[in-house]
Amino acid sequence: MGFNRSIPESLNELDELKLYGKFQEFLKDPYKVQKEILFDILKYGKSSEFGIKHSFDEIKSIEEFQKNVSISNYSDYLDDIEKMKKGKSDILFDGSTHSFVVSSGTTGHMKYFPDSERGILTKNLVMKLRSIQLTKICPSLLNNPHVLGITNSSDYGFTEGGIPIMAASGQGLSTYEDSNIKIILPKELIQAKDIYNEDKDYLMALFALASKNLTAVICNNLAHFNFLLKKIRNNTSKMIDDLDNHTISLDIDSSLKEILISKLPDTKERVRELREIYLDKGELKVEDIWPNFKTIGCWLSSSVGRCAIDIKRNLSEDVNFLEWGYGASEGKFNVPFEANISAGPIAPFSAFFEFLPIDGGEIVTLEEVDISKLYEIVISTYSGLYRYNLHDIVSFKGETFKTPNIEFECKASESTVCNNVTFFANQFDHVIKKTEKDSNEFISFFQVIPSDDKKSVSYIIEHSDADFNKLEFREDLIKNLKDDLKLELNRLYIMKSGYRDSLFVKVVSPGKSITSTKLPTIVNKDSILKSYINEIV
Repeated sequence: MGFNRSIPESLNELDELKLYGKFQEFLKDPYKVQKEILFDILKYGKSSEFGIKHSFDEIKSIEEFQKNVSISNYSDYLDDIEKMKKGKSDILFDGSTHSFVVSSGTTGHMKYFPDSERGILTKNLVMKLRSIQLTKICPSLLNNPHVLGITNSSDYGFTEGGIPIMAASGQGLSTYEDSNIKIILPKELIQAKDIYNEDKDYLMALFALASKNLTAVICNNLAHFNFLLKKIRNNTSKMIDDLDNHTISLDIDSSLKEILISKLPDTKERVRELREIYLDKGELKVEDIWPNFKTIGCWLSSSVGRCAIDIKRNLSEDVNFLEWGYGASEGKFNVPFEANISAGPIAPFSAFFEFLPIDGGEIVTLEEVDISKLYEIVISTYSGLYRYNLHDIVSFKGETFKTPNIEFECKASESTVCNNVTFFANQFDHVIKKTEKDSNEFISFFQVIPSDDKKSVSYIIEHSDADFNKLEFREDLIKNLKDDLKLELNRLYIMKSGYRDSLFVKVVSPGKSITSTKLPTIVNKDSILKSYINEIV
């Protein structure tokens, strides 16, 4: 590549135009980039305890790397992470730890992922490229962009060794600090911790309502944006009065309230406009209160993408939806290139990738993937994860230039065994999608319950159409479940409107948000909120 420094450090020195051009070069020869990335990662890890133990300085090929380093899981790093939390350097990579990213993942147990300086740079570069691509898909963002970025707090304090702890969903905000993009929500609100989720959502909705110039929403799980819209709908008069009186009618910490009031814009003209819309139409519709709102960046893949589809049905057709990208606490892995498409090309500089076929077989590199197969993704990063199995199942959907487009399907842990066969959550999602197509219906939300004898499954569904044909849908579901998965349908639970949202309220703990929450697809019968059952057919 002709870089004298590490690849992420060299890329970070480029302006946006040159960075985007270099990224396009990478996409035209991703396999060469992958080899160079691996040896760059090893170069900056060879003096670490891990690098010395695994003879990084002697590795001359991908095959030698695979021989020297076994596939790993989070538990393999626990001892090293504890050393790093105490401030020790040169453990998993050369030098000191920049920060830790925390994640509760799907297990509910907090995990701490160390980040090196180069690892942070790599994540930020992917985020910057996503932002550049967003403006190319939606050029209106170049003209006075005002973005509602719904995210968790990035500040979680410090380890015993004084190293900052942050959340992955909050890291992306730093990429906007030196750009012309105006983030609508004050940092003080995003970082606020000792505040009820209900109050925080009210305040997010209030600041969004104050901005007529809102052009885009960026939110991993768009269900959170839907919650904010409901806040506006259910508190319209109260919010308009708050903006009119330049106050906040919530019982929150007085110092936080004072800061947030000072951040509210001068809204007299905006208040007059909102009152006129409300008086004329009896409600505040998105297209009326935000005439420049044309873009949403969110998760479109997996079951969580169903929330986006649901909300899209109630928005103007000229609002573009862009997959905000596949990633995790461990890294950011792709840069979507098209609106309304959930897959995007792998960012070949973001990690060294390997793929483990879920139907068995040898692990393969990016160059060797069979795009017709599903894989568990394995990564090696600048932040000291080596051949780390994310236990994410991914698929491939075509190419951008010469780089495969990757899409997240589900967690490998989201599975069940029926009739001695392992089924993953994405397979039940595909059955629902096929049934929607056959019946010409749309399901806002679904979950699956395996029967006690593991010979059949029940579906829990929530729909939003008054004329939903439950009997036809059930018959199509029975057929597709049997044809595709060789399974019988036990029961079909049809839930009342609001079931999905009630589950979010139940599972999101104080200090967290819906933003990065995924509801499970495969559940047990005890998880059903019985008060929401409309009927069983």
